[in-house]
Amino acid sequence: MDPAVLELEIGPGPEPGSYVARVLRSVGGGEPSEPFRLDLDELVDRRPLLEASVLASAVSARRVMSDAEAVLQDVGRRLFESAFTGSVGTAYRTSIAVASERGMSVQVSLRLTAPGLAALPWEALYDADTERYLCRKEPLVRNVPAAHTPILQIAPPLRVLGMISSPRGLPMLDVELERSRLEEALGPHIADGRVELSWLNDLTWDGLHAKLLEGAWHVLHFIGHGAYDTASDEGVLAFVGRDGRADYVTASALADLLDEAEPTPRLVVLNSCQSGAGGPTDLFSGTAAALAHSGIHAVAAMQFSISDDAALAFSRGFYTALANNRGIDEAVRSGRIGILGAGRGTLEWVTPVLYLRGDAHLFDLAPVSADHVRPPPPPAGVGMTDAAAPALARTAARAGASPAGAAPADAAPADAAPAEPGRSGTPSPRPPRRRRWAILGAVVALAVVGIGVAAALGLYLLGRDGGGSGDQGSTAELAVPLDVDWVDVGLYCTLGDEFVIEVSGRGWLDKTAASQIGPEGLTSDESTATRVIPDAGTGSVIGKLDTTPEIFAVGTGTTYPCPAQGGLLLGINDTDLADNSGEFGAFVTLNQ
Repeated sequence: MDPAVLELEIGPGPEPGSYVARVLRSVGGGEPSEPFRLDLDELVDRRPLLEASVLASAVSARRVMSDAEAVLQDVGRRLFESAFTGSVGTAYRTSIAVASERGMSVQVSLRLTAPGLAALPWEALYDADTERYLCRKEPLVRNVPAAHTPILQIAPPLRVLGMISSPRGLPMLDVELERSRLEEALGPHIADGRVELSWLNDLTWDGLHAKLLEGAWHVLHFIGHGAYDTASDEGVLAFVGRDGRADYVTASALADLLDEAEPTPRLVVLNSCQSGAGGPTDLFSGTAAALAHSGIHAVAAMQFSISDDAALAFSRGFYTALANNRGIDEAVRSGRIGILGAGRGTLEWVTPVLYLRGDAHLFDLAPVSADHVRPPPPPAGVGMTDAAAPALARTAARAGASPAGAAPADAAPADAAPAEPGRSGTPSPRPPRRRRWAILGAVVALAVVGIGVAAALGLYLLGRDGGGSGDQGSTAELAVPLDVDWVDVGLYCTLGDEFVIEVSGRGWLDKTAASQIGPEGLTSDESTATRVIPDAGTGSVIGKLDTTPEIFAVGTGTTYPCPAQGGLLLGINDTDLADNSGEFGAFVTLNQ
């Protein structure tokens, strides 16, 4: 279901340093406005510290709030309390409540009309009352005003142009690896005629100009280096110059170049650092903002430097959401959740930025005739990324998979009773089933997201089981240690199946007997900072599929309808597992 929209315009006020927040549209009704003051210069000056803190968080995690998160949370709280003050805040909370009753999410659409506001990290907005970052709960976009643009009707193939730029003098890119990831991800759709992928290596101005004049391109994907030039107050991308060195192309010049294309590409993905950053004097000086302002329907970019692991996790969540027919706004949010689960304590989920003109659904790709569908060859592990190969190997022979990472028997604290042993064993053999090929129009609508794209889509788009027919249920018994991120249950579902999960046992959050918990975890602590999902107890049992970013609460037991194909993982709702001990026992039934 598409999200409702809360569109908020934030513009200049009557005095220097003053601004006005005005609700333009809300599911709760009403269009209130409120004035507020904000020290823009002070917040912009903190940007380098914020970026360093976010990037450093990728390699550290603590039980108490880290210094890095304290910096981010302070900025996010100040932005929220400024822009969502008074009646505007009431309109926001009313919209959330109304949408929740209707089973909908709320797209928070920010229309920034005052110079300098684009330079602020609005993706860090933090609601102290609910202890939640907005962009992790709801889709958050930066709105670019535009007339209504109808969904583009496309007769296959969807044409994707991948552009790689690795000039001399800058850190070298692994060009072949980047190519293989994208080609592996799109392989099934290229084979059945739905997608056409072309490459432009050693990206030059003249080379891109010629490609744009050749014919229609629906999606452009840039892999390379980017920066923000404070001297010219404009974003730049590093193309390859005539001498092989970097040719820094400004955002405004690139926008003019892309305008040569007929029709203008609907989607541009910039897999380059600071491609989503903005400047303090021009609303559309950043590369992503300039492209959106020039007419590109959607631009996904990065406002800070981003680690390889975070970029890969973003790609997985982003593409999986699109494969489930989500809009681009929700796909970016799913990418953030993917980053959140990839590294305990990471703050890099704040890095992606989405500039959007109008509706979040970009393409309507006509179906391909069945006569032209050619299934790709079954995956055999050749050319796969390290992340994809083990998962595909598991699904090739699910029977015999055993739970991993069980805690040692002496893991319980010395002054506490010994932990109740969890049930362990191997999953019951899973009978083979017919191969299922996921051919979804929505996924090809976004045929590109940067690093790690093959791992992101390889598991979802390729059939994962052999022929034959299945029975009505399979079971697994396993231990879920409190000091391990995720445990593979060894059961695999498809859309419409359900998992029935039962959990028992006890464990400890530290070395004292008082920290003992059951599968529901610790619910009395006031802070949610160390929880993976805030609505479940600290240390409680949680679950997810290995193909989707959604994480759900399990506790002592739950029934989970599978929203997509995937293998079940169980874990612990805690971002700091170092002091944990003990294990829970889980019994899982797959109803097909």
